[in-house]
This record gives sequence, C-alpha cells and structure tokens, in this order.
Amino acid sequence: MSSSSFRFKQFEVFHDRCAMKVGLDGVLLGAWAKPSAGLSEAARLRILDVGSGSGLIALMLAQRFPSSLVFGIEKDIQAALQAQENVVRSPWPERIHIIQGSFPESINDNFTPEEQQFDLIVSNPPYYRNALKAKAYTRNLARHGDKLSFEQLTISAAGLLSEKGVFSLIVPAEVAELIEELCWGRRLYPTAICRVSHRKGKEPKRSLMAFSRFRADICRQELQIEDKKGEYTAEFKALTSDFYL
Repeated sequence: MSSSSFRFKQFEVFHDRCAMKVGLDGVLLGAWAKPSAGLSEAARLRILDVGSGSGLIALMLAQRFPSSLVFGIEKDIQAALQAQENVVRSPWPERIHIIQGSFPESINDNFTPEEQQFDLIVSNPPYYRNALKAKAYTRNLARHGDKLSFEQLTISAAGLLSEKGVFSLIVPAEVAELIEELCWGRRLYPTAICRVSHRKGKEPKRSLMAFSRFRADICRQELQIEDKKGEYTAEFKALTSDFYL
C-alpha cells in the first residue's frame, strides 16, 4: 500500500483526496454485508452505499455480487470525484454509480419513485458524534454524526428498503443498543450481529449489524482480528480472503 492508494486482489482504491482513508471498518462491512437469503442470487440486486467515501464498499459489493447494480452516495465533492475515478479503473464501471450529494435528499434528485427501493443498504456512518472535532471540515464531515445522524440514517433506510431488503452497518460497540432501538422504532428487526474485537481477550470495539422487515432468530457472532500473538485469525482471513493480497 502506498500513501495514496490501497491495492486489493481485483481493484485498487486511491484515497488521497478523501477525508477518511481506506480502513478496517469499511473492509469488514464490505466483506460481511449480504442480501437476504430470500433473494435469488440471479436477481438484479440493487445496492445502496450511504457515505461512500472512496468507493471501497461499493467496489467490494460489486465484486461479491456480480449481478448487482451498486449506487454510492457521497456528500464531499472531492471524495465523490475520487470514488468515481476508482470505479472507472475497476472491472465493474458499468455496474457502479457514484452520486455526489446529501443523503437522503439526493435520492429524490436521482431516482424515480419506482427506483427508490434497494435490496441491500449499507453504511459505515460518520459516528464519532461526541469526539473532539478535527480542524479540517472535510474530516469532520466524514467522522461526525452532525450531518447524518443515526436517527436520520435509520429512518431513511427504512423508507428505501425493499420488502426483502437488508440494512447493514458497522458502528462502535457502545452504540449498538441505540441502533437496535432506532431500527425497532422503524419496524426493522435485527437478523445478524457480529461483535468485533481487535485481539482475542479484548473487549469488542465494533458491531456489524444487519436488519430486515421480518423478525427472525438473530445470528450472533464474535470476530477477533488478531490472535494473542498478533497474527490474523483464521476467521478474519476467511472473511477477507477474496480481497486482501
């Protein structure tokens, strides 16, 4: 990896003009999120990536689901331009569309009412709401929940999800309960929760979460990135094996 890009097996992501760089959270969500088992693999899945940044997650999902149409929404102009450039250089430029604009306003601006339904909605949201604000405006925009609150995100996702759709996101472990409450309020029910810790024996720092319109038994998992020796665990390598060189 250079300071300006990150090379994966099938594509490269340049991120030097993005406030938030390629990071583990995005890789985890891109590798973990998936549509409902009730949707045929042959179906033309419609996927929405909210806060697309460099386009990392959109690219990962386009690789994983070859029949999908992927739409990435990014507010920051420079990040959106770089995401589009990453898409053009990828093997799937005809299936990924980057939209520069605010969420959810840009949905009405770019989709007809009939098109405003998605089978998989993903987001690595700007969740550092109570952290000390960075000086750079674009980094604030990417990191903090002032511009895209959890409430707004869940309300909008509920309105845009298809009947069998799945809403997936990655959040700090300490706000997972809040996300569940917000989703329950919009009649979205947890189907899978994966608590992620950096190393075995450490407290989870992140939660990968998936919600749908139907109540079901929740698939609960624990994922450790490294073992006690600092080596990647077998579970992490299996999750990311299609992407990391």
